[in-house]
Amino acid sequence: MAKKSNILEQLRSGDNKKAIATLYQSFPMIRKLICNNGGNDADAQDVFQDALLVLYRNAQKMDFELTCAPGTYLYSVARFLWKDTLKKRNKEVSLEYDIRQNEVIENDLELFQQQQSKTARLAAVLQQLGDKCKLLLQAYYYKKMSMKEIAQAFEYSSVNSAKTQKYKCIERAKKIANNQLPSTSKL
Repeated sequence: MAKKSNILEQLRSGDNKKAIATLYQSFPMIRKLICNNGGNDADAQDVFQDALLVLYRNAQKMDFELTCAPGTYLYSVARFLWKDTLKKRNKEVSLEYDIRQNEVIENDLELFQQQQSKTARLAAVLQQLGDKCKLLLQAYYYKKMSMKEIAQAFEYSSVNSAKTQKYKCIERAKKIANNQLPSTSKL
């Protein structure tokens, strides 16, 4: 995510589209907070927009400074907004949030973004594999099928043939990741 000062400068200069596009990276984490605490996607969108509005209004004040990452700020504002919403709805729901330091929230957001990035890179590699390899790897890793079940389902002559094919598919995936996606770290 962009630096604190860049976001404030963009919001103050009227470059809202760029700032909001950057800030929108925090939405999945906020949606998770809302949905895990009695809300739904519509609630999450409303709370996120309200949090953006709070940040925008504060950014217009020249004496306002962010003391944490913009995503952390939005998350904290969203948490308080959602807590108020729940009170108004007369729900006695305790937020699934133990009071932690801003650095911890920042680390959680960063880890979440890294995981999303890694998942997207893996999906790109799988997309480039042949259908047979993609199905074989999905059967093994996602469906948790045994090699014996895979050998039968894919009509391999033996379990060893299935293992060999799985190995070849993994090697092909590694080659694609290393050659065609240079920014991909080890998957």
